[in-house]
Amino acid sequence: MEDKKPLRNQDFRLEKMDDELLLFNPQTNNILYLNETAALIWQLCDGHSAVDKIVSLLTESFPEAGTDIKQDVEETIALFKIQGAIHLI
Repeated sequence: MEDKKPLRNQDFRLEKMDDELLLFNPQTNNILYLNETAALIWQLCDGHSAVDKIVSLLTESFPEAGTDIKQDVEETIALFKIQGAIHLI
């Protein structure tokens, strides 16, 4: 999966309601509750950055998270894919 490039499904929208971040598909009423890191990963799913590049960007931005970032990114992208929020190209 590391060389795959995640691309957002344009039917999903990132919305902020009160203090929660939601990834919402109005066509299916599918809602995913996101933390700030997952929302950042969503925004980086632009079809240009491979998964390993997303891991690298987050590792540079949050060095205190250490090796957990790789697993977090892969799990989040897998969840997005299962929910139909992204496609891997």
